[in-house]
Amino acid sequence: MANTTRTSRLRNRIMVVFILAIVLVAISTAVVSHRLLGAALAQEGLTEETARHVARHVWRIQAGLALATMPIAALAAVWLARTITRPLRRLLAAAAQIGVGRLDTHIAVAGDDEIARLATAFNDMARKLRESRDQFESTVRERTAELTQRNDELQTQVVERWRAEEDLKESLSLLEATLESTADGILVVDGLGKIKNFNEPFKQLWRLPDAVLEMRDDDAALAAATPLLTDPEAFVARVRGLYSRPEEEGNGTLHFKDGRVVEYYSKPQSVGDRITGRVWSFRDVSEAFYSRQKQTQLLHQMADINEELSHFAYVVSHDLKAPLRGIKLLAEWLCTDYRDRLGDQARENLDLLQSRVQRMHDLIDGILHYSRVGRIKEDVTKVDLGVLLPRIIDLIAPPGHIAVRVEGRLPVIECEKTRMTQVFQNLLSNAVKYMDKPAGEVVVACSEDADAWTFSVSDNGPGIEEKYHNRIFKIFQTLAPRDQFESTGVGLALVKKIVEYSGGRIWVVSEVGKGSTFFFTFPKHRTAATEPAAGELESCR
Repeated sequence: MANTTRTSRLRNRIMVVFILAIVLVAISTAVVSHRLLGAALAQEGLTEETARHVARHVWRIQAGLALATMPIAALAAVWLARTITRPLRRLLAAAAQIGVGRLDTHIAVAGDDEIARLATAFNDMARKLRESRDQFESTVRERTAELTQRNDELQTQVVERWRAEEDLKESLSLLEATLESTADGILVVDGLGKIKNFNEPFKQLWRLPDAVLEMRDDDAALAAATPLLTDPEAFVARVRGLYSRPEEEGNGTLHFKDGRVVEYYSKPQSVGDRITGRVWSFRDVSEAFYSRQKQTQLLHQMADINEELSHFAYVVSHDLKAPLRGIKLLAEWLCTDYRDRLGDQARENLDLLQSRVQRMHDLIDGILHYSRVGRIKEDVTKVDLGVLLPRIIDLIAPPGHIAVRVEGRLPVIECEKTRMTQVFQNLLSNAVKYMDKPAGEVVVACSEDADAWTFSVSDNGPGIEEKYHNRIFKIFQTLAPRDQFESTGVGLALVKKIVEYSGGRIWVVSEVGKGSTFFFTFPKHRTAATEPAAGELESCR
C-alpha cells in the first residue's frame, strides 16, 4: 500500500513539472503579446493592414517562444525522468535479486526523497526477509535434526524389532526342530490344563487319535491314554497331585499293557517367578529295562556258576590231588626200593610216570590259580619290584649258560604281590625253559608315562612266529610238544588274565631265531573299572 502511494506521488510530480512548463510558455507568450498589443494600441491611427501585421508579428513571437520553451521543457522532463527512473531501475533490479533468493541484496540510499525512503523501506524488507529466512532455516534445521533423530530411533526400533522377530522365529524353529528330533515324547500344558504343544514321539508313544489332540484338553488326552497302562489309577492320581502342587517336580515309571516300559519326568514351566504351566517328557526305556532284567538274571547265574566253580576248585584241590599224591609216593617208593631189580624200560616208565604226575599236579595248580584270578582278591600292598625280582630269579634257578638280569631301576607299585609274582615267574620261566642258545640272556626292564608303567621281559631264544602271537595267550595252548618240554599251557593265559584284570594289557614282539620280548602295562592308579565288584568276590568265595 505504501509503495503504491509513493509511486503515485512520483507520477504526480512529473505531471506537475510538465504543466508548469506549459504554463510558463503560455504566460510568457501572453506577456509578450500583451506588451506588443499595448504598444500597437498606443499608437493611434494604425491602419487595418498595420494591425494585421502587428497581430502576425505577435503570433510569430508566441510561436517562437513556444518553440523555444518546448526543448527546455523536454530537457527538463528527460532530466527529471532520469532522476526518477534510475533509482527505480535499481529498485527493480534489487527486487529481482531478492526474488531469486538473494536476500543479502542492499540498495544504496542517497537523499531523503520518496525514492530514498522507498529504498530504505526496501532494505528493511530485505533485512526482515533475511531474518525470517534465517529463523525459518534455523527452525527447519532444528526440526530436521529432530526428525532425523526420531527417524534414526524409529529405524533402530524397526531393526531391533525385526531382529527380535527373526530371533523369535529362529527360537521357535529351533524349539520345533528340537521337539521333533528328540526321541522323547514331549507334552506342554498351561496352568489351566490346556495343551500348548506336543511332538510326534508323544503322539506315537501314547497312540492318541488326532481328534483328541485337536481338542487341546489335557483331561481328554489323559482319559484316552491311561487305559493303555497296567495301573492307570496310580498315574492319574500322580498327575492330579502334581497339578495341585504346581511348583513340584515329579518322575516315575509306567508299565504298559503291551509290555512297554516308559519313564516320565514332569517339571513346572515358569516365567520369572510365575508358574505358567508344566512340561512332561516320556521316554521308552523298554529295551534298557529288559536288558537290566536280563543282566540281573545273568549276574545271578554267574554267581551260581562261580559258586559251582569254587566248589569245583575245592574238589580239584582235594579230591584230584589226593590220588596224585598217592601215585607219586607209590612211584617214588618203587624207584627207591626196586630200582635195582627193574630193567631199563621199567625204570624209564617209572620216571615218565613221575613226570606225568608232576605235570598233572602243576596243571591242577595252574587251573586253580587261573580260576582264582578275579574271584579271590588279595590285599593290595606296596611292592618293591627291585627286591621282588631277584627273589623270583633265585626261585627259578636258571642254568649257568643263561644270564638273567634287571636293566635299570624297577619301581615300587601297589599291587597284589602274589599275582605280580606269578606274572614275572611265568614270563621268566618260559624264557629260561625255551632258551636254545649256548649263551642265553634274559633282560627285565621298565619304562613309564603319566598313566602307567610298561614292563618288558626279553630273551635271545628261538622266537615265536607272528601267527602264534595271539594263540599263545589262550589256555592249554603250547607250541612245543609236551614230551619235549614240560608245559601245562596255562602260564601265559594266567599272565594275560592277571594283567588285564589289573587294568593293563600284554603283547609280544618277536623275530624267529633272534628272540622275543613280552610287554605288559600296569596302571599307576587303579580305578573302579579295574577292581572286582565286592558282591562278585563275596559270591565266589
